[in-house]
Order: sequence, then structure tokens, then C-alpha cells
Amino acid sequence: MTNVKLDIQRILRDLDKEEFTTVWGNYSEIIPRKGGKLKLPETEGKPSILLEVLFKVRKALLNLGFEEVVNPIFIDSSEVYRQYGPEAPIILDRIYFLADLPRPDIGLDKKTVEKIKAISQNINLRVLQAVLREYKERKISSDDLVGELKKRLHIEDHEALKILELFEPLIKLTPIPSSLTLRSHMTGAWFSTISEILEWRDPPLYLFSIDWVFRREQRVDESHLKYYHSASIVVVDEDLSDDIAHSLTRIVLEKIGFKKFKTVLKDDTARYYAKGREWEVYLDFMGEEYEVGTYGLYSPISLAKYGIPYPVYNFGIGLERLAQVIVGERDIRRILFPYKYFKLSDQEIAERIKPLRRPETSKGKHIERVLLEKIWELKDKIGPFKEKIYEDEDVTIFLWEPDPKPYAGKATFNKIYVKDGGIISSIEDISGVYIGRYVDFIVKMIASSIERGFRGVIRVKWANGPSDINVHIPSKIVKYINTIGGRIDIKGPVFVDVIVEDSTKEKLKT
Repeated sequence: MTNVKLDIQRILRDLDKEEFTTVWGNYSEIIPRKGGKLKLPETEGKPSILLEVLFKVRKALLNLGFEEVVNPIFIDSSEVYRQYGPEAPIILDRIYFLADLPRPDIGLDKKTVEKIKAISQNINLRVLQAVLREYKERKISSDDLVGELKKRLHIEDHEALKILELFEPLIKLTPIPSSLTLRSHMTGAWFSTISEILEWRDPPLYLFSIDWVFRREQRVDESHLKYYHSASIVVVDEDLSDDIAHSLTRIVLEKIGFKKFKTVLKDDTARYYAKGREWEVYLDFMGEEYEVGTYGLYSPISLAKYGIPYPVYNFGIGLERLAQVIVGERDIRRILFPYKYFKLSDQEIAERIKPLRRPETSKGKHIERVLLEKIWELKDKIGPFKEKIYEDEDVTIFLWEPDPKPYAGKATFNKIYVKDGGIISSIEDISGVYIGRYVDFIVKMIASSIERGFRGVIRVKWANGPSDINVHIPSKIVKYINTIGGRIDIKGPVFVDVIVEDSTKEKLKT
């Protein structure tokens, strides 16, 4: 038996009561070492929308003859001053700074030594001090510290961790900021990259880089992320102008697949661009203009600071925003993290709605069809009546109406739809993903009961929810619908009554 499902609450309770290493070791063993059956999906995998767009853009640029490079991610803050000049302090406010954890001096006072001896009497304190000193001097990496303690002190895993817990300077570390930053825009790396390439090559250079950029945005919402992908293009050439910049932008966009776009000159040019030489690019997105990138010509001042003697064209495209336009997704967060900000389509919801019970045998399925046909035929017949609709050597089935009213209630033939993330029902046809009628699910339940040997009266009265008519909506679908503010509206009068008897009993009556 290799099926394993973790008892999460039990694991967490044990972790509160016992040492980490004990719980870690115990529960590691519940995962089988052998056996099981390897299963791979039978259908083709589902790609990331973002990466599909990324490779589309990458292929387009390669086909245009651009050379792909990898730009540095870590940028020293001094680079921002070289590029932005007096605007740099403002720009730094939106940048993530990196920090280091110090490796403190760790002494062995009398009290600590006593605690170490309580863990193990055999620990060589000189060896322990040597290991800690080598860690401080970065001769031992963080990943290897526990392993070195175990190996050189001849102790067990849990003993090494207990020893480390004794040293407060190791536990309570305060990061020390450095001057390194995470790349907030690809330009932050292009200047140094171009400068280094020009050391051994002459222009023209046609380069591009597609990678992460990190922006300390004040908020994350439908159109803002704190990190995203930029497709950044540069051309380094003596023969560049505004006209050529416009033409290059048009060629790139058309190669990606966009013939219609709008460019707008920015009122306030970024200081690493030449004054008045930066444009924003807009695409039509659900009837509105949506900014997806900027392009322009770099400032001669910034170029001079990097020893670059040639004009440089740059076009940066936000790939998540481009993907939004391509697939028609309003929320940029769903492009990058569909599993976190996921959105189920009506079709995906409908596919997960099933009958609670259904007939499995050919006889049961035949009874299901008979029930469906006869309920439709007798839906308007006024009671009281008991009408035989099916008989074989084992079972006899009647539709039964004990009261002076039509057999089928008003909601019996209601149609169930998924529409705008909710599950609704109506006797009328409406737009949405059709699932079935109340009666379609009810007869499956009745037929299933009969094939399992049920004899007696089956009464489906008022539907107060899905389960009353044999509809199963998975709990995660219910949770999703509630989260997005959708509704589940399956209710109404059904009043379908069926009597099931043994055929031997029916023959005795006659």
C-alpha cells in the first residue's frame, strides 16, 4: 500500500510537543521508499500564459536578428546616480536593497559550556570553537555548518541543532544593508553591459534581454506588480534618430503581432533618456488604451559616464501587460500567479459538477431512460394516481401522485447553468454553460437506488439545495464561488414520487 495523505493537524500538534528532529525523522518514514505505480498525465501539459508570450516575443526578436544577452540582476546603487543624475534619490525609493547577515563572534562562557555538556558529555569544546571560528571567517558555508558540527564533533543531527540554539547571536541576526540593489528596470544593467561589449566589438549592436525586474510598488492590484518580466531591446549605432526609433518600435511590434498601436511623447522624460526623447506605447485593451512599454534614445550624459560614444535606442515591454492584452485578462496578477489569483471559467466550473449517484449497470441505465421519458409524459397528469411505467422479472416501478395536482412540480424541469462564476437555474433558456435539468439528476439517483436493491417509496419534494436533486458541487468550487461573490441558486418545488416493488409482489396482487 503506497497511498499517503498527510495528517497535517497531527504533524503540527506533534511538532508543538516534541523536538523538531524527532518529528522530522518520524514523519519522514511515512513516505514509502519502494513500491507504488508511476503515473504520468495522459494529456498534453498546460503551458504558462506568461511564458507562451515570453517565447513568442523572444522568437520574434531572434527572427529580426537581435542577439540575446543576460543582464546582471544585482546593480550597485552608484549605477543609479550615474544614470539618473540628481533624480537618483527619488528613483532609489522604488528599489529593493539587498542586505547581508553578519557572522558574529561566538564565545563559550561557563553557562553555555554547562548547557553543551548537558546535551552531550563527549563534545570537544576546542573543536567546537574551531568550527564556529571557521564559520565566522566564511571558511564554512551556511549550508555546511550543521554537517560540519556532526562530522567533527561526532554527534547526531538533533544534538547539532540543539547546540546552535544555545547561541543567541546566531538566532537573533539583524541584516546589514548593502549598496547592492535588485534591478528595477533593465536599463539599470544595459549601460554597463553595452560598455563592456564595446570593449571588444564595434557597432552596430542589436541586443535584447528578457528577464525579471523588481519594483517596490506601493500596491499590488489588477495592473501593478512588485516584480515582473521585461523584454528590453537596445540598438547601438552611429546612425540613430527619432525617426529610426519610431521605425524600430513599429517593426518590433508588428513582428510580435501588433499592427495597431499608439505612441505618446512623455511629458516628464526619465533622466537616463535624452530630454524629450521618450515615448510610451499603448495597445487597445478591451476598448481602452493600455500602456505596455516605453522607448526612446538614451541621454548623452548617461552614455558618457559609461564611456559609450554612440547613440543608443531602447524599447522596454512589460510582458505581463502584453499577455493581458493577448489573452484578454483584466487582472495582471492572474497572468503571473494563476494559482494564487486564479479565475475559473464557467466551463471549468461546469466540468466539475457531477451527480452524487448514478446507475452503473446497463439495466440501471435503461431504468434511468424509462423514468426520464415517463416523467415527461405524465408531468401534467392530475392525481391521485399510481401508474406502472416499468416491469421486469425483478422489479416493478410506478409513478405515484397522491394529491389532486399535476404530477411534476414546477421546478422539476428547471435547467441548471454556470454563468459569470455562479450556478443558477431557470425554466427558461439563458446564456451560460448548460449542465442539465433537475430531473436529469433525479432519475440517476432513483435508478441507482433501484439497481442497488431499494424497494419502497422514493419522494423528491422541495429542492433546498444541490444535494436534494442529486447534484454534487465540490467543496473547493463552493469556496471559490463564495470567494468571488457568486451564488448557487438551486431550489424549488419538485414533488416527484416513485414507488418501487418486487415483481413477485406485483404478480401476487394480480
